[in-house]
Amino acid sequence: MLRKHLKFFQDPHIDYPIYDFNLNFSAYIKQSEEIIRKTRQDLGQDHESIIKNNAPFELQPHHSKPQSAALLIHGLLDSPFIMRDIGNYLQSQGLLVRSIMLPGHSTVPGALLNTDYTEWLQAVQYGVGTLKRDGVEKIFLVGFSTGADLSICHAVNDPAIAGIIMIAPALKINSPFAFMSNWYRAFNWAGDRTKWFFISEEFDSVKYQSVTFNAIYQVYRLGLLLQKISPEKLAHCPLLMALSYEDKIVCSKMNMEYFQKTTHPLTRILVYSNKSLKFSDKRIILRNSVYPDMNILNFCHITLPVSPDNPHYGKDGDYILASHLEKNVRYGAFDKLDMCFYNTLRKMHLSPYRYERLTFNPDFEFMKNQMGDFILKALDL
Repeated sequence: MLRKHLKFFQDPHIDYPIYDFNLNFSAYIKQSEEIIRKTRQDLGQDHESIIKNNAPFELQPHHSKPQSAALLIHGLLDSPFIMRDIGNYLQSQGLLVRSIMLPGHSTVPGALLNTDYTEWLQAVQYGVGTLKRDGVEKIFLVGFSTGADLSICHAVNDPAIAGIIMIAPALKINSPFAFMSNWYRAFNWAGDRTKWFFISEEFDSVKYQSVTFNAIYQVYRLGLLLQKISPEKLAHCPLLMALSYEDKIVCSKMNMEYFQKTTHPLTRILVYSNKSLKFSDKRIILRNSVYPDMNILNFCHITLPVSPDNPHYGKDGDYILASHLEKNVRYGAFDKLDMCFYNTLRKMHLSPYRYERLTFNPDFEFMKNQMGDFILKALDL
């Protein structure tokens, strides 16, 4: 694989336009698009669509001068595209919406070989800085997975942040070996393959399939930084969190523990589960993640930010693994080992079903309305 698609797995050494705070956001978008154009190795007939889907974007509200805005921050291996459905909704609510591209993403997986999480924090700082410079009075950070972690790290030192929306935060990765993800450096002599946790064909135009050890290590380091940030330091900033209790990628229990230490009266959390959970905290909103008529067993990590009508990941999406709600498929929170096990059973005729990750949120309408209500109340503070 490394030899066959060599440029996918090499570091392209990109100079990201996130250090010039005088650079306006439209110029940032154009420069980012040019980076994608020069770096991507899969630009065919749909090259302009691929570039646009992976690039940062801005959505202007219908009125001329918005007083509030949202900065959207995607997660590890993703691109700004994963935040598009949420961005469209927030635009309809009158917010100026901007979505940044985290360094190492939207290009080739090799771009994450040497990326440092401080570059991701710099990208957030740049995005917030452009909104401040353009006269926005109240700024909301909307982060998915690693993007949620970055939101906390920024907001704790920025009183201008009016609120944070955290979707499936990656406060802790669901792996006891995450701390070892930097050990690959001791084996560099063994070849380039040692730098990769997982290598795959790149068949999703807006998300990497291959994962470097360094990428995992940077999320781990970010988690260590977050452990030093007490929720009490965010007393000025309300949070809206949404998570799947059955998430296989991140630790939902850690997210719940963090939430329960928060004190802001507007803070709340949406918990999706296929279990009958009970909590005494009235700020916790429980939502059922079982949809028998759709063959949905529960929600996975990538489910929450995606609308059923998403053109790529939605129920009629063009992505090869989009959840098209086939009768012989069961959808839910499965990792690669789960799917390998269940699909082996199917090949052995011990199960009639194929198992796949759920790629969209059937409860997206409710979740986005909760976001709108949260923002309205936060703006009234």
